[in-house]
Amino acid sequence: MQSAFEEEEGRSWWSRLRERLFGAGEDEEEDGGTVIRLHARAAHHVNVLYARTMEDAKRAADGLKAGHQQVVNFQYAEGRVRERIIDFLMGVVYALEGTVERVHEQVFLFAPASVQVETTHIDDFHNGSWSERER
Repeated sequence: MQSAFEEEEGRSWWSRLRERLFGAGEDEEEDGGTVIRLHARAAHHVNVLYARTMEDAKRAADGLKAGHQQVVNFQYAEGRVRERIIDFLMGVVYALEGTVERVHEQVFLFAPASVQVETTHIDDFHNGSWSERER
């Protein structure tokens, strides 16, 4: 199986990584140096918010509907309100066919379907394989 950054079609892994991060650009030689043109791409937005009320949940839901990831910290929300907000946002994510990941005890990542979320286990981090992707 070929990894994502192995040599292919005469292009270096750096070229493919740069293209993946910044889009397909055109390299030009100018005065002996390389100039990289970056094509305009839609900006990726990540909203980070502390949710305490259902109004905060509505703002997060509107962000999800707009295609933005939401990192929501519930540490200041009261127990019953926290449960209602989480249930509400999980419903929004389900309707959008997105993803929910628990980042920490009271911090969640809510992402729309347009965002690919990759997670690793702590064991993978400790044994050094956290940077390797299984395909």
